[in-house]
Amino acid sequence: MSELQFDENLAIREVLDDIVAMVDRREKLIQSATELAERSRNDLTARNVKRLEKYMTDFLVLFEPILVKVRNYQESLNESITETENYLRSLEGIIDAGKGVDGSSATIQELEKDANGVVEELQLMHQAHDKIDDLFSKTGRYNLSAKIEPKREEHTQPAKVPVGTKPRAVHTDFLARSRLPPGQPVKSEY
Repeated sequence: MSELQFDENLAIREVLDDIVAMVDRREKLIQSATELAERSRNDLTARNVKRLEKYMTDFLVLFEPILVKVRNYQESLNESITETENYLRSLEGIIDAGKGVDGSSATIQELEKDANGVVEELQLMHQAHDKIDDLFSKTGRYNLSAKIEPKREEHTQPAKVPVGTKPRAVHTDFLARSRLPPGQPVKSEY
């Protein structure tokens, strides 16, 4: 029975457009607020621009694990582009050499179709690479303190709890509760 495997690169390609769209929306909001602040020369508006920029930084911190995977995908994409370009050059060399041989026109036509497919694949790879470059160029100024660098994923063992001790409870809503008096439920804005 065949096993289904999760293709992480496919997931990254699919989420890339969504992240780029989210960053674009935030970037446009910051840009329009900056223009308004410059026109009005109002101190409150300038502070709001700083807050929007801080929110963008918070957004990037939240999405940092995804951005790291996108950066890793970009590195593997660079390698794939190089390999595909080398393959295309060798394919073109075979086509050029085959044109001088009589009776190989059907094979050459097939190789030319393959070369056209490789060219289309290269164009898609370059488009994805350009999207990633654009994403990191837009987010670079907001994420100065924590540059997104490719990380090699390491498989680590989970921490062992010593025998005779209870595991600590993990509070995932720590930030929301820290602003409320003890015992108050967390209310959503939505």
